[in-house]
This record gives sequence, C-alpha cells and structure tokens, in this order.
Amino acid sequence: MEKEIGIFLCNCGGGIKNIDFDAVREKLVQISDVAFVAVSSALCLEEGKGTIVSTIKDKGVEKVVIAACSPEFTEHTFGEVLEKAGLNRHLLAMANVREQCAWAHQGDVTKKAIQLIKMAVNRARLLQPVQKKELPINKDVLVIGGGFSGLNIALQLSRLGLRATVLEKEAVLGARLGEAESFSSCDMGPMISEVESDDNIEVLTSAQLVRIEGNVGNFSVRIQKAGEEIPRKYGAIVVATGYRTQLMASSEPDSGGKILSQAELCRMLAAQSLEKQPRTVGFIFDFADENSRFPTLATLDNALAAKEKWDSEVYVFCKSVKVDSKGAEKLYREARARGIVFLKCETPPKVLAKNGRVEIQAQDILMGEDTVFACDVLVAEQQILPAEDADILSSLLNVGRDSKGFYQDENVHLYPVALERKGIFVVGGCRGDLDGGRVLSDISSAVMSIYELLSPGKIVVDSEKVKANPQKCVACLTCFRVCPHSAIQLMRAENEKEVAQVADAACDACGICAAICPAKAISFEGYTDEQIVAQIEALGTS
Repeated sequence: MEKEIGIFLCNCGGGIKNIDFDAVREKLVQISDVAFVAVSSALCLEEGKGTIVSTIKDKGVEKVVIAACSPEFTEHTFGEVLEKAGLNRHLLAMANVREQCAWAHQGDVTKKAIQLIKMAVNRARLLQPVQKKELPINKDVLVIGGGFSGLNIALQLSRLGLRATVLEKEAVLGARLGEAESFSSCDMGPMISEVESDDNIEVLTSAQLVRIEGNVGNFSVRIQKAGEEIPRKYGAIVVATGYRTQLMASSEPDSGGKILSQAELCRMLAAQSLEKQPRTVGFIFDFADENSRFPTLATLDNALAAKEKWDSEVYVFCKSVKVDSKGAEKLYREARARGIVFLKCETPPKVLAKNGRVEIQAQDILMGEDTVFACDVLVAEQQILPAEDADILSSLLNVGRDSKGFYQDENVHLYPVALERKGIFVVGGCRGDLDGGRVLSDISSAVMSIYELLSPGKIVVDSEKVKANPQKCVACLTCFRVCPHSAIQLMRAENEKEVAQVADAACDACGICAAICPAKAISFEGYTDEQIVAQIEALGTS
C-alpha cells in the first residue's frame, strides 16, 4: 500500500504530560499507509508551521493528520499551512488530543490518544479535495439605526473607503439616543453633522427595512420610505438599533415628579440652577437584573456627581453591586470613601410619596432591621430592554435572539459581533446591557470584520462542500427550516422540479442539514457517512 498519510503530533509546548508521545509514535508508524509520524512542541507557531510545510514537501504525502488542540481554534490555521505546502486544505484530519483527551482525564491517556488519532487516520483515507471559487460582492453596507453606535460605525467605514447607508426609523438622526450616550454626556451634534456631510454615507430617515433576500456579499433589501419601497443591494448589514429602558419603581403613582430616571437626574445635574437643590438623594438598582452594567455605572457616577455638586446625602439601595466594567471598582471605592451609603436588601424597597418627599422602606440585611429613609428625589431602577421592533427586525433578518430578547451572539468569545447569518453584524445596546467600553470594542470589531470581508471586492468560498443531490431531494423543506445560517433555498431544477440548493457563500459547514435530511440527499464532504463509519471502525482495532 502506498504511504500517503503524514501524521504530526503536538505536545503543546510540553504542557501535555499525561500522554506518552514516543509510545504514540511507535504505535502509529506501524500503520501501513502512514509515511511518517513527527512529534513537535508547537505546531501552531511559525517554526512549527514551517516544519509542517517542509516535511510535507520532502515526504510527498497526499493527506495529513494533525493531533493537537481543538480544531475550533486551529483547523483553519493548519488548512492554510497545507495550502502553502501545495495540498488542498480539506485533505486534513485533526485529532483533538488536548481538550478531548489530556485535559479531560487524570492519569495516563496514551491509549485514548492513539484511538483518537487512528480514527482521524481512517477518516483521512477517504477525504476528497474541495475546490474553491471566487464570487463578486457588493461593497456597500447597510447600517440599521441612527444612534451613537450606528453613526460611529458608518463614519469609520467611510474613512476606510466603504459606502454606508444609515437607516433610521425616526425623522432625525439621534432621536432615540440611548441613555448610555446621554449619561456619558456625548454631544451627538458634531457626529450627526459629519455623517450628513459625508459623501460616502447615505442617510434615510423615517424609513425602515421591510424585506431582505440573498446572502453575504449580495443582500437584496427593500426599504420603505414615504409610502414607497426602495430596492437596494448591500454586501453586509449592521444592526445598531440600541435598546429601551423601563422604570421599575414600585411606588404610588402620585410622586410629584420626585421619582426620576438616570437621564432625568443627569439633566438636573447639568442645569445651571435649580429652584431647590435636593438635600437627600436615593438610588435603587440591580433588583431586576443583578448583572446590569449600565445601571451600575450610571448609579455610581451620578451618586458621586450629586455628592459633589449638591453635597447631598446619598443612599443606594441594592441587592449586590457587581462591578465588572472598566473603572467600576474604582468608582465604587470612591463612592464609599465620599460617604455614600450602600444598603443591601434581598427584596426591592417599598416606595411611598409622603409630604412632598419620597419615603423608602427597606430591610437592610447587614443591619438586620427595617429602615425608613425620606428623600427629596429617588432615582428608580431601570430595566434594559430590547428595542420595540426587535422581534420584527429579527424575523426579517432571520436571526435569533436570546432569552431576554436581545440579538444572540454567534459565539460570545470568538465572534462577539457576528450573528449566525454571515454578513450580518450587531453592535451596541441591541445585543445586551453593555457599558461604553464594550460598545466601542463592538464598533471596532465590526468595522474590521466588514472591511476584511468587503474590501477585496470578492470572496473565496468552498465550492459544493455541502451539496444537495437534486435526484434525491423531495423538497420537504426540513433543511430549509433548520438551517441557522439561511444558506438553503429552493431552486427549480432542469426537470422543473423544485429542489434544495446550498448557497456556498452563506454556508457555515455546520452539518445540521446533512444530518437531518430524511432523504439522505445532502452530502457534507469531510463528514460523509462513509468517513464517519470509518472513524467508528477504528475503535475496534488494537
């Protein structure tokens, strides 16, 4: 048998101690079609990648097995290495001997590592190359939302040479300015003027998205404005619709304007003069959501501002102050040092209006007794909620939302601003309760992702890695319904029969359609039935 498979083992810089790599090598070299087994300490570093390229060229192998860390992190990198060595990137099989083996067990796991690598070898024998193709793309970007995040991202895209259309539901830009921007004293005037005067930015106000078709690089949308539908094409879409807040005060309705939101308090603090300065100020927060970021920052900052400007007595009623935002710990310590009193309560305080003031009845768990405070003004707790039309927009875009109704991240750690549908990004408050630093990080991340995607004017995709067989397809729509990436559509075949077709540009190669198709009409190269069965059969070998 021709020796066509090369195996590379990585001990992760010597960090994998419970696998005997020498014993693994001795076992694997006995496999008839394995040309060599090389052990390295850092395959993912430049030196290791160079070694892979030179070894493949010297040994002339056709397929490669790499036993290292999770393919989630390194398969794309090693695929590029294979291409540098002159091989098709899809002739690579990986065995995860770190997360799924060494890190999952205590004690020696050499035997399990050998089994995992043998499974990868069996799969590698059946791998077939997948060709690539180039697709032209539209370089324009649709930004939905004319608030701080939307305008900021449009300006940054324009500076990189990409045209953007800002779509705003209201009559003017910045009309629904989120409280995060108001709280941070962000003057939207200059930004709005810059956007309106930028030749690369088109502004559509009193307009909304009503239809979307197509895939990444070639979205066809219809925008409704003044009773007309405007057809447009875009390469990418950014959702920056912000959020809304809801006052959570459980109080008597007749409070005489003494119960405020954070934004209303900000306006009081910014006023040149007041008829009467509040001598006692109360805050309630984190009962509706203990993991809130903006309400925590707003409370700490405004409590310090009230103390500084009015020299007020300030009381903060909370359940548990969590300070995971940048600078929040410093603000909390400063507030305590300035004499701001924090009272911890298990249940929300009861709020009553009495004698022109606000009475707060709470049970302080640290003191173990009921307390009553009278305040001139009370800043009530605010809950951060999705924008009003979030459900309609998510349905149009065919993207998911989380349990709270915010747009669901594809992966909070690896792709924080990417939705499950390629080419659609989400930034700012519409994806959750974010502080200012996280919003700016969102914007930068989305801008760079969009620029990397659109600037070449074309995208290179795998051609028919996932393919529906028109002869087997019965158009049951099962794949159409379950695909989370909107990558499947019905097309009319030559015999006038409607069949499923996978859009290569939109497909994320997750394999859900191939696994669920009742007619076995969808093939997924790299994970065909034959390749999976071959992996299972390796478990029975010694």
